[in-house]
Amino acid sequence: MAYLLVPVGPLMRSKSAATAILALLATTPLQTETQAQTYPDRTVILVVPFAAGGGADATGRIIADAMAKHLGQSIVVENVAGASGAIGHGRVKNAAPDGYTIGLGSMGTLAASVAINPKLKFDSRQNFEYLGLVSTTPNILFVRKDLPANTFSEFVDYARANGRDLKMGHSGTGTISHITCVLLFQLIGAQPSYVTYRGYGQTINDILSGSIDGSCDLVTSVSGQVSAGAVKAFAIAADERSPAVPGVPSAKEVGLPDFKAETWMGLFAPRGTSAPVLAKLRDALHKSLNEATVQKRFVDIGAAVPKSDRRGGEYMLKLVGSEVDRWGAILKKAGVEVSQ
Repeated sequence: MAYLLVPVGPLMRSKSAATAILALLATTPLQTETQAQTYPDRTVILVVPFAAGGGADATGRIIADAMAKHLGQSIVVENVAGASGAIGHGRVKNAAPDGYTIGLGSMGTLAASVAINPKLKFDSRQNFEYLGLVSTTPNILFVRKDLPANTFSEFVDYARANGRDLKMGHSGTGTISHITCVLLFQLIGAQPSYVTYRGYGQTINDILSGSIDGSCDLVTSVSGQVSAGAVKAFAIAADERSPAVPGVPSAKEVGLPDFKAETWMGLFAPRGTSAPVLAKLRDALHKSLNEATVQKRFVDIGAAVPKSDRRGGEYMLKLVGSEVDRWGAILKKAGVEVSQ
C-alpha cells in the first residue's frame, strides 16, 4: 500500500493548501482505477463538430446509439459547429480526460485543417487519444439540377468556361467538402468561387434554391437528393461506384483516376484519458461495428464499416499523421490559405 506523507505546519491551516492536497489525493492511481471500474456511471457526450443534418451528424448518431447499448449508458450527441470543426475539437481537447466527453472527427477536421492552419488551438497528432475509425465513405461532386451540364465532361467544360462565376459551397476551409473540391478543380484546371457555410444543411438549401451551383460533399449527405433527382451528381471520388447512388460513375470511369477523396470518420478522447476507460470505449466501438444492423445503417447512407485491419486507436493515429502530410501537399499546391 502506498502512503502520501504530508508535512504539517502553518501552511496546512490555509484553505488553498488543503484544497491542493485534496486535489492530489483525488488523482492518485487508486482513485483513477476506481473511477475506471465504475465507468460509465452517467451520460457520455459525443461532440460532432458540425451542425445537425449532414453526413457527420448522421454518422455520429448511428454510432452513439450502438455504443450506448454496449456501455450500458446513454450517449448524447452535441453539435458544436464552427471554424471548420475546430470549435468542436477544442471542446473535446479542453474537456476532463474522464471518458465522459469524446469527439467525432474526420479526414477534413483532423488532417486537412491541421495541415494548413498553424493557428489551430489543437494538434490532432498530439492532443487526442484515438478510439478508432467509425466509417469510410467516398465524396461526390453534385450540382443544382438546372445547371447546363449533364455529364462530367460537360461539367468540366462549363467550369473552365465560367471560372469564378461557378459557385461551390462548403462547410469551411479544410473541411471535407472544401478539400475535395480543391482537389477536383486542381485536377481539371479550373478555379471556381467558394461560398462558406456552417454546415451541409445550409449548403444544400442554397443549391436547391439555385443560390449557388454545387458542392463536393459526402455521399452520406446527398444520396437522398441524388436519388430523388433534386440535384445532379457527376462523379464519385473513388475507383468504384457507391451502392448508395449506383447510377453515378466513379472518378476512374469519367477519366479522372486521381480524383480520390475517401472520407474517414473516427472517435477520439482528450489526451490523458486513462487506459482502462479507453479500453472500454474501444471495445464498445468494435462491438458496435460488428453489428449487422449498424453495418446496414451505414450502407443505407452510403458509408462502410472499416475492415478489421483498419480499426483501433493505433491505426487511426498513424492514419491522421499520413493524411496531414498528403492533404497538406495538395492544399499548399492549390494556394489554400486560412484566415481564421
